[in-house]
Amino acid sequence: MPYPSTFELPTTEVLTGLANEPYARYLLREQLLPAAVRDGAPLSLLLLDMDAFLPLNQRFGRRCGDHFLIHVARALQTTMPESAVLARFGGDEFVAGLPHTRLDDAFTLAEEARRRVEALRLEPWPQARITCTIGLASFPTHGKRLPELLREADQALYVAKLQGRNKVALPLAEGRMITKTSYYTATQLERLAQLARRVQRNEASLLREALDDVLKHYNDMLGGPPAEDASSALDSHSPPTEGA
Repeated sequence: MPYPSTFELPTTEVLTGLANEPYARYLLREQLLPAAVRDGAPLSLLLLDMDAFLPLNQRFGRRCGDHFLIHVARALQTTMPESAVLARFGGDEFVAGLPHTRLDDAFTLAEEARRRVEALRLEPWPQARITCTIGLASFPTHGKRLPELLREADQALYVAKLQGRNKVALPLAEGRMITKTSYYTATQLERLAQLARRVQRNEASLLREALDDVLKHYNDMLGGPPAEDASSALDSHSPPTEGA
């Protein structure tokens, strides 16, 4: 999303070129949230925090840290849709507001961003590595106002940090803090991403399809009626996301 210079204060953050925190809060509060209410559309919020950024700066220098910040910003720009509001919230924290994006699709986008950050290599500092932890929240499930959404995403991020970092996390209300990267290997996640690109579907819909198959297989044990194939119905509302 382009950022006009007609705002009363500067709208962009100098180092990364993303929106700065005051302007991002304004866009989220005054534009994205009202539009979601008006259209009855989903809106997801992503909060990204770089892991062990201070030790990175201490070991390799601030110039190295600045270059990682720039490349993390580029990873978000490459991964997120053009309609997203992307901002640096100061320090090593970034925010993305994702209009018309359901939580499961936001999870897929966040996981791709996490992988891109983990894969970053900077030629002047071949030994330097960085990862990130990402917390998510969605309107209106986790809040109807910006402070509520930021608080839920921040809480998810905080718990994920305690669980080992380098994860994408949902709010606590979503399945007791499920983090997809806690349960699947890097090889499984990479193959899932390849399959999603090959069949032009998002990863979340493929995981739902697999879950449907598991539930059908154990349906007799569960003592319930035959399970409906929910994935096909859900997929009809989920446009393919290339590269997700």
